[in-house]
Amino acid sequence: MVLMPIHLMMLLLAGGAGPSRLPIASDTLGRCADDLDRLVKKVEQNYAGFLLEVTGPGRAEFERHHARLRSRARAAVGDACFFVLRDLIDYFHDPHLFIYQNTDLDTGETARRAAAVQTVDLTEASARRDLDARQGRLDPLEGIWRDRGLRVAIVPARNGAKDRLLAVVLTADTSIWKPGAVRATFVRRDDGSYNGEVYEANYGRRIVRGEVYKRVLLRFSPGIWGKEYPVEEADRGLVDPSDAHRPTLLIRGRTVVLSIPSHDPSYKRALDSLIRENAAQLSTATKLILDLRGNEGGSSFMTNGLMPYVMSDSLRPSPLPDGPAVILSSEDQIRYATRSFASPGGVDSSPGLQRLLARMRANPGKLVPLADSLDPPDDEPRDSVRPGLRKVGLLVDRGTVSAAEAFLVRAMRSRRVTVFGEATGGALDYQSVSIVRFQASGKRWYFGYPTITARADLPKGGIKGRGVQPNIRIEWSREPDPIGRVERELDRVAWP
Repeated sequence: MVLMPIHLMMLLLAGGAGPSRLPIASDTLGRCADDLDRLVKKVEQNYAGFLLEVTGPGRAEFERHHARLRSRARAAVGDACFFVLRDLIDYFHDPHLFIYQNTDLDTGETARRAAAVQTVDLTEASARRDLDARQGRLDPLEGIWRDRGLRVAIVPARNGAKDRLLAVVLTADTSIWKPGAVRATFVRRDDGSYNGEVYEANYGRRIVRGEVYKRVLLRFSPGIWGKEYPVEEADRGLVDPSDAHRPTLLIRGRTVVLSIPSHDPSYKRALDSLIRENAAQLSTATKLILDLRGNEGGSSFMTNGLMPYVMSDSLRPSPLPDGPAVILSSEDQIRYATRSFASPGGVDSSPGLQRLLARMRANPGKLVPLADSLDPPDDEPRDSVRPGLRKVGLLVDRGTVSAAEAFLVRAMRSRRVTVFGEATGGALDYQSVSIVRFQASGKRWYFGYPTITARADLPKGGIKGRGVQPNIRIEWSREPDPIGRVERELDRVAWP
């Protein structure tokens, strides 16, 4: 059996259904306390981080946290229950744990919500005039933002609500949304992030936590908006003007700057095209800067085409411990393995998968090796190296997660590479996501969790809650010209 790399993030649902095949959402919810208890059971059964880390005094601390949440849950109705469930998930500080919100609606409910949507008398011209008049005093979220066909102006609410911002449609992405309609609301939190409610194209509503990265990228998973206006001169070209997920490439003399906001594999072709079209500049550059700030993750193979320009002939030791991957055995996990690791010919044609399933069935509630001695080696081939006197700078922050961290760890073995910025999000200990149902009757919320564990000795040597540390720390919020700063820092770095 050829297993997928453990850093390959797969967003799969129980039974193999994608989000578009989920049952139509219903606002009818069961008792929140019951939903909380069912979610706790799913966490205990499926999340290896619970097995490995909620032990000893940590177990008593978790039980106290659960008791406090149960007290809140008994009084929670409707959306209030979501925040109880999210607070349970946030306890573990794992970016791969989340509550998936089903936003599918029937046509009748879409029409009802469309009729009730809030509207604001705002045009693009009036929005720009207001933004220009308050330059230097704007909230980082204020401005004109874009998500493919959708363009919105994020402006303060006019009713005096403190720190409340509205995303007002300027250009709609579907015919049922009109200019002036409020597509999202955000409230600034003390930590600089935002609590928000975002409407999908079908008027399905998601409760989100939004964060702005590198001043031009608004991320509220799943979702990225790119800032169109106003943008500081130092930040121009770091997001694609039509789709903020797409990579961009800038040439600054002998420096090449690649901004990569996402490792979504559907953008691999776009990145490979940039690399191919700029191969001469990449080969002769003296500095290659890869901006991974705010990168949402996806699949690490998305950036394979960059590795010849990043790697060196001799390698440093890996910055993280290595070890055989394991998987926690449960009924949900067995279903996940059955559908995810089957060979193209089906389950019966994969002896390695059958051995894995046998190990899992024989060890319920335990961690078992993902591979055994009969499986073919899963070693990655040695990266080819493009010659050239180039130094490589990687920009990271707490928004750099999952597959972006896997790429980072791989790149850090190169003697060309220096990492700048802040600690990353820390999403490599537990990887590859599945989504399962936990509500007894509701079809609104699902449990997303990582299925594969990097090593059985975690949390020893792990990065959850800590992230991958940069070589040179830079607090990006204080840096007026991040790319220029990294160029200057690379001038001081010795040649590899």
